[in-house]
Amino acid sequence: MRSPLVPLAAALAVLAALIAPSPVVAAQATPEPLTREHLLTLEDHVVVYPDMRDPLRTVMRSPVFAPRGCEDQGIAVRGSSAIEGSVSPDGRPRSVALVDQNLVRFGSVRKARALVQRYRDFSKRCVGDVDTDDGEGGDVHLKNRAWLPPLVGDESAGMLIGWFQSGVADWRRVLVVRTGRTVSVLDVSFTDVRPPMRGVLALGRLAVERLG
Repeated sequence: MRSPLVPLAAALAVLAALIAPSPVVAAQATPEPLTREHLLTLEDHVVVYPDMRDPLRTVMRSPVFAPRGCEDQGIAVRGSSAIEGSVSPDGRPRSVALVDQNLVRFGSVRKARALVQRYRDFSKRCVGDVDTDDGEGGDVHLKNRAWLPPLVGDESAGMLIGWFQSGVADWRRVLVVRTGRTVSVLDVSFTDVRPPMRGVLALGRLAVERLG
């Protein structure tokens, strides 16, 4: 005679399988934290900008300050994990002055795509000149220019901003690249001239390789 405990045990095993969390869901709920190994290295920067003099790299835990509407520096975005790397070379006229890279990892692709869209909206809707101040009483003239970069990673966006004050011009080209649930925001500053697209795109592609 067949024991009634056998079908009961089988039913319990099926029930346990149904209520157990899916490995995919568990992985999405606890994304891997970002570390300095995910950031571009100093060597990456020098490869792209070989004329850098005495570059200094710092790494910190910091959110990215993404656009809020037509403000180029808006609300802080932290996601599930965030890290920043900043490279400061010995500045010279008409050359790279600063490269900031912020990485933000989200719990879902939807949230990561929403961050990229904020930069895309800025370039589509916020083009023009703005007279403002530097927060310390000095007059500043901003030139917001559209930049819709070619595809890098899963999707990309960008913006171009000129800061003019006391006869000095600083230009920033921002490249935002999404790889899965992680977004890399590269902010490259040049003195006197607009940062050439080629170098910024090269850094963006290297950033994708680091995240891959």
